[in-house]
Amino acid sequence: MRLFARHDEPAPAGGPSRADVKRAYDLGRHDERKRHHSHPILGLIIAAAAVIGLGALYLGAHEGSFSRAGQVVDQNLAVAADRGQAASETAAQKVTDAGAAAGQAGQTLRQNDQASLQR
Repeated sequence: MRLFARHDEPAPAGGPSRADVKRAYDLGRHDERKRHHSHPILGLIIAAAAVIGLGALYLGAHEGSFSRAGQVVDQNLAVAADRGQAASETAAQKVTDAGAAAGQAGQTLRQNDQASLQR
């Protein structure tokens, strides 16, 4: 039996039919697709890294050198970190105030409940 047959030669008797070959081919393609399925989060991380890299290249070209572009990025990151720290401190204070108000409300409810039970 020959491994590779020419297209103009008929299939040998008792060999696989064209439908069997097509089905096997489709199953193989389906198995490969399942095996090489990528994770959407990984794709998102890679896309984000590519965008950041393109931004760094643009800043390097715009500023004339990559060292000045790095300084611009560092300054922007420092400003963002300061704003983030201020926002987190404000949020922490609001959470503390809300906790104190909830504690006060609970105490008031307990006092009202005890007063209604004494009547």
